[in-house]
Amino acid sequence: MSIEQSQLSRPVIESQGFYSTSQVSRLARIPTSTIYEWRRRGIIRPSLELVEGGLLADEGYSYSDLTLIRIIKALRDRHLDFDSAAKALRHLYERLGPPDRGWANEKVYVIGNRIYVDRPDEWQVTDATELGQKVMEMLFGDLFEELREGDEEASIIVPPQFRKYVQVKPEVMGGEPVVRDTRIPTATLVALLANHDINELKKLYRRIPPEKIEKAIEYERYLDREAAPTAA
Repeated sequence: MSIEQSQLSRPVIESQGFYSTSQVSRLARIPTSTIYEWRRRGIIRPSLELVEGGLLADEGYSYSDLTLIRIIKALRDRHLDFDSAAKALRHLYERLGPPDRGWANEKVYVIGNRIYVDRPDEWQVTDATELGQKVMEMLFGDLFEELREGDEEASIIVPPQFRKYVQVKPEVMGGEPVVRDTRIPTATLVALLANHDINELKKLYRRIPPEKIEKAIEYERYLDREAAPTAA
């Protein structure tokens, strides 16, 4: 899934999101060791380089990279063959660009535990049927229903139960999770709890519905609980 690296200035990078390996690990709920392994194998690497004064200052993953990693993990969780899933995603990315709802209507074929994009020049369904294998045709969205999300402001990076309350958009706070429809990072609310109780926070942010504050804090705690999942 290797995507060509872009050398960008800090303001441009911030508009795309810029995530370190540890941030990707936390938001996608994948061990850092898995991300490093995928990088080593050339599945997906950081696509952004921050260059300052002609020197490489940092490199990171874009919001699109983060989304792809989340999808790869979801397909892997379905016990689909890892290499075929990565190849299928690469084809979709090359044809359609970064993941969005348009991906949901793309045809794919599942043969055993392998997934193929509808690219007749790449493979032949008849080869599989001749071997007596069952070929299942479906839409990509059937495998990853979150791509059918009707709310354009939602992000598949945020679990469904939190999407009404939390937002991840690269153009808002550089892609850091925020309380939905605000620029307040969810991590800020948790940090404030060190010196304030929840009722004080609700008074401090009285323009934000209390439920949003509660759910934003719950989201951060959810990420903490998921911080060390089993390697994929």
